Amino acid sequence: MRLVMPKLSISAKYFLRTCGYVEIQNPHKNNEVSYARSIHPGRFYPRFHIYIETEKNQISINIHMDAKQPSYEGASAHSGEYDGPIVDGEIERIKINSNKFIPSADKKLSQPIGFKPQKSWWRKIFFPRS
Repeated sequence: MRLVMPKLSISAKYFLRTCGYVEIQNPHKNNEVSYARSIHPGRFYPRFHIYIETEKNQISINIHMDAKQPSYEGASAHSGEYDGPIVDGEIERIKINSNKFIPSADKKLSQPIGFKPQKSWWRKIFFPRS
């Protein structure tokens, strides 16, 4: 399944790390970079597997679930799911996490950052209740 989202304020690599993915380099395919996240902690399979393509104004994420490792040596084929409720759920989780990193020119802060404005000492003396 494919997810296309606008360019983020952080790198795609760092974003996927915040989502729990680790980088994998495949030595059999010219060190092709992909990302994986185990569904069950402590086990390598089943896992979500992601390939990313970064374009000028958007990021394209190709995701699938590897159910098990290849059955025989030298094979890249494995049992995997490219759509369905499990993959859809992971895409929704990635979308929710991406909202924090989508830059927006018209995004306004709902409250000011920093300290609460203090009255001057002069105002405290002459207008103590205002």
